[in-house]
Amino acid sequence: MATGISRAVAWARGSTIRHDLTVYRTRLEAIKRHTLEVGTASDERLGCWGADLRARVSGGTALDEVTEKWFALVGELSRRVLGLHPFDEQLIAGLALHAGHIVEMQTGEGKTLAAVAPVALNALTGGGAHVLTVNDYLARRDARWMGPIYERLGLSVGTVQEGMSAAERRDAYRCDVTYLTAKEAGFDLLRDGLALDGSTLVHRPFQFALVDEADSLLVDEARIPLVIAGTVDGPGPDAAQMAALVRELRVGIDVERDEHGRNVFLTEIGIGRVESRLRVGALHDTRNIAVLADLQNALHAEFLLARDVDYIVRHGAVELVDDFTGRVADRRQWPDGLHGATEAKEGLRVRREGRILNSITVQHFLRSYPRLCGMTATAQPSAEELDAFYDLSVVVIPTHRPCQRLDHPDLVFTDRQAKEQALVDEIRRGVRAARRSGARRRCGVSCPQRQGGRARGGDRGRCGRGRRGDDLDQHGGAGD
Repeated sequence: MATGISRAVAWARGSTIRHDLTVYRTRLEAIKRHTLEVGTASDERLGCWGADLRARVSGGTALDEVTEKWFALVGELSRRVLGLHPFDEQLIAGLALHAGHIVEMQTGEGKTLAAVAPVALNALTGGGAHVLTVNDYLARRDARWMGPIYERLGLSVGTVQEGMSAAERRDAYRCDVTYLTAKEAGFDLLRDGLALDGSTLVHRPFQFALVDEADSLLVDEARIPLVIAGTVDGPGPDAAQMAALVRELRVGIDVERDEHGRNVFLTEIGIGRVESRLRVGALHDTRNIAVLADLQNALHAEFLLARDVDYIVRHGAVELVDDFTGRVADRRQWPDGLHGATEAKEGLRVRREGRILNSITVQHFLRSYPRLCGMTATAQPSAEELDAFYDLSVVVIPTHRPCQRLDHPDLVFTDRQAKEQALVDEIRRGVRAARRSGARRRCGVSCPQRQGGRARGGDRGRCGRGRRGDDLDQHGGAGD
């Protein structure tokens, strides 16, 4: 129903995917005219130019009034500092980002450089500009790589990394431009919400954010909650007893899992077995709500969570693995008794139960920014969701040179086994095609060199081997 409504709204407002770049090309010509002027200026003159534009914005001049000059200055400094001259497509992408859109640029087209001009422009207001990436490495790399351009523009650059102290984070957020992951920024916001003293806050009021890999953060991870958990005083449930009980249950007899492997539940046989072992009477009676909750946590830990996939055991403790980065999440626990159930499953000492102190979904966190934009190589499939959730449209930027790659539609399979079988079949087809092609090439070189209708001895041997190789492939021999 919600999807139908969003589609109706999108239809009424027009397409959310924009291919017409006419309005940006007009501004691009203005940028090129300014580029001719800054291209012949000395480094000292460029510094004065940047200081003048910063002063104008500080004095109340709207950003749109200095956009073309600023983009020309950024492009020239990029050429002088990094040896990288932005292409027209990168400048158009920057204009679209500044206008508050999601930009689709293919991989390798220079999104990192395209982001500098709009980020630096929005940093002129003094409120700070955040570049949200998907992992600490990219945040660190991009800040170091693009940092010299910002510094020549008179702007400070900071990076927030996992493990930093509150003071280091505060200093990074005070910079004009801050590179960090969305999760680090989100958790800092949650910690600020728990602060009792204003001096311990690390964030400033949000102003502008540019999201890298926008479809992943804005759509795929939109409903994932960021959670800060604490501990509850007092003893927890007898998790060890529950872990021992569910370890005896049999899949397909006592318990069943759904087709996606995300839910587990007891069968009638399993319910009877549990009731007999626990001696609590009817398991679903209201007086057994706490027992049922503990049992469900034990079932979840035993049948849905896999060691070295969802978590690891290190130094006698269960440590969570981040679903999206594959890295161990620092000081993160599952709430509502699930973490203790997992510790009991692994035979570890069950620590005090966690409780949620503060939480926010990625979607609501990102909507806290008054100005939001993003870039990705795969925005069009998520265009409807981006419009419905964030009121952001997609601007498609053409490649600098014609693309030779052919993009085929996605293949969707009913289960993992079907997917893996399709991969094996595709590999076999590729191997057979390559061997047949190689055999034809060998024949193509040697077979025309025949004399009197007969091939020379060495040529005959090479052609014969090629034909026998084809026969082996066709009958499932070497090709399999």
